[in-house]
Amino acid sequence: MEGKALPALSAAGLILVLPLLIVLAMLLTSMGSIGQASACTPSQTAGKAFGWPTEKQEASQGWDDGENKHTGLDFDVPKGSKVMAAEDGTVVSVEGDWIKIKHQDDAVQTWYQFFESKSVRVGDEVTRGQEIGKSGEGDEDEPGESGEHLHFELRIRGGENGGGELVPRDPTNELGADSAESSSGCGCGTGGPLVGGNNQEKAFNFFASNGYSKEQAAGIVGNMIHESGVEPARLQSTPPGQITHASAARGSSLGWGIVQWTPAGKMINPSMEATGNDEAKVESLEWQLEFLAKQLLGEGPLPEGPAGDKLRAAGGVDEAAVAFGRYFERFAGSQDVNNPEYAERKATAREVFATFGDGAAAGGGGGCGAGNGDIVATAKMLAWDTPGHGKYKSDAKPEYQEAMPKWNGSTGTDEFSDCGVFVATVMRMSGADPDYPVRGTMIQEPYLRSSGKYDVFDNITEDELQPGDILIGPGHTYLYVGEFNGYNSASASLHGHVPEATNTYGIGTIFAAARLKNAPAPQSD
Repeated sequence: MEGKALPALSAAGLILVLPLLIVLAMLLTSMGSIGQASACTPSQTAGKAFGWPTEKQEASQGWDDGENKHTGLDFDVPKGSKVMAAEDGTVVSVEGDWIKIKHQDDAVQTWYQFFESKSVRVGDEVTRGQEIGKSGEGDEDEPGESGEHLHFELRIRGGENGGGELVPRDPTNELGADSAESSSGCGCGTGGPLVGGNNQEKAFNFFASNGYSKEQAAGIVGNMIHESGVEPARLQSTPPGQITHASAARGSSLGWGIVQWTPAGKMINPSMEATGNDEAKVESLEWQLEFLAKQLLGEGPLPEGPAGDKLRAAGGVDEAAVAFGRYFERFAGSQDVNNPEYAERKATAREVFATFGDGAAAGGGGGCGAGNGDIVATAKMLAWDTPGHGKYKSDAKPEYQEAMPKWNGSTGTDEFSDCGVFVATVMRMSGADPDYPVRGTMIQEPYLRSSGKYDVFDNITEDELQPGDILIGPGHTYLYVGEFNGYNSASASLHGHVPEATNTYGIGTIFAAARLKNAPAPQSD
């Protein structure tokens, strides 16, 4: 890991390439196995808000809000069929013919009726798709069914701040295939495609969003710039921009990659094995950042735990630059802290911090949120800044086409035009609220009112709105973002249009405003 001073980044150059700083966006798919260490990914449920309660994924009798009401769905299944929890929750009642499960701090409940046998008790924690009993038989008033079947209901708390009675809601569009990604149990993941103006910014955001302070992230990237210019396929002693593929570099005695792993093969060989010889993946910035992150945690085939400990103990930019250079890079002469090379690396790290530090995520949290909590910046990045777009995936901005499946995962009819899906994707991708319900205003509104994370203003005026406010009302939700190319909001509309610039309406009459408590101030454009 010999140091090479590179003219890869000047202050002016950094500023020229600095875009609206968004955040690191992580894939739900993980890095995969590296040696004995398995990758960590956030636990997140993709698809519909609730899974099917039976293996028969079609209701035989639907919701009916007419004169003869039917306040749920019936599933024509034989007695003894498996009944499954529609979402993670806690059993609150098993009385009579019913099992009732609460979700989201009891803002939502799912009710299941007619059992031959029950396999849960009050207080049991259940997971989406877990068997809770065997279906039975029973008779309902018309238009409900009689005989062998399961009756399913979705109940939402009404009233101010979600403290009222449980009111039945039509669950038809909220049920779908269970495509949950399970957590590996080792905390937040670090994998995924990165967002930023250049590789330096992407790397900075990566570490600042994954447990390191902004100062520490700057120290890492400052060293990377001197090692490789943050070019993943760069071989030691080659000029900037020259690519040396992993297959060609793996036998070299020189350094290779963003931190110039030396010899190159000690990183390339286990990576090729872990990826099934996927050379393009090994040469990607994403993979190499993940590999490095594991090293600093003392994991993987090349653990560097002591170096990681020294880095995480660093309190400032200069200290972090020295810690990473001395204990991880170990360039020639690195034992001498008076080596002039340190002065150059510290200066570059300070330059990185000055350029990217104001917009990056605060370090030290280590939570599963991906970004810096900037709701407005993320919304503007995902939505068109003009109206008039269609409803299909191909009509959406490329950024949203990529982000929605990764951060939300909803499927169905015109999901790219679903208003709730858009708001949820913004909240999750930005890191402002990783627990935000993935879709369904009937689910999202009780969550906003009862989660304790938001202040909800029902009688607010448009003049009182703040950028980042979530506007929610019957069947629709959107975001107030402030100035946006002559508009002030961003929204999608189911079967109407993908996320795009709009203007507010119905404030304080149709729509309440939910404001995240202690939200970071939006970055200026």
